[in-house]
Amino acid sequence: MHSLFTLLLAQNAAEKLTFWEQLSQFFGAESPADLLSWEFWLVLTILFMAGEILTAGFLLGALTPGTLLAGLFAAFDASMSVQLLAFSGGTVIGLVILRPLFLKRVMNQGEPSNVEALVKRNATVIAAIPANGIGEVKIMSESWRATSETSIEAGSTVQVQSVAGNTLTVIPA
Repeated sequence: MHSLFTLLLAQNAAEKLTFWEQLSQFFGAESPADLLSWEFWLVLTILFMAGEILTAGFLLGALTPGTLLAGLFAAFDASMSVQLLAFSGGTVIGLVILRPLFLKRVMNQGEPSNVEALVKRNATVIAAIPANGIGEVKIMSESWRATSETSIEAGSTVQVQSVAGNTLTVIPA
C-alpha cells in the first residue's frame, strides 16, 4: 500500500499536473476545458436548486445565475476562463442583488404575532392613565399596563404605539 501511494506521488510529481488536468484525466476528458460544458453547468444548476430546496436561505439559489450564465457561454463554445469569469460575475449578481431582494420579499410576508400583533390596535382605558404615568387598558379581552405622554381618562379609546415588556405605550385614538 505504501509503495502504491509513493508511486502515485512520484508519477504526479514528475508530470506536475494541475488539479483540472488530473480531474480531466479521471473523467477521461481530453482537456480540462472539456469538463466545463453546458451540460456540466446545467447539472450544477439543478444540484444548487435541489440544495436550495433542502436548505432554504437562498444561498445556493443565489449561485444559479452564475451557473446559468456560464452554461450560456459554454453553449457558444467559450473558453474555460470565460466560463469561470461568467460564473463569478453571475454569482456576484446573485449574491449582491438578487439574494437581498428575495430575502426581503420572503421575510416581509406574514402577519405579526404575539405582542407585535397589538401595535396599531385600539384599546379601551379601564384605569385612567396620568401623563407619563401608568394606567390600565383592555385590548382583545386582556388587561395590560399602559403609559402615555398625555393623561387619558377611563373609558377612552386609545391606539397602541409600541410594546415594552408588559407595558403598552398608547396615544388617544
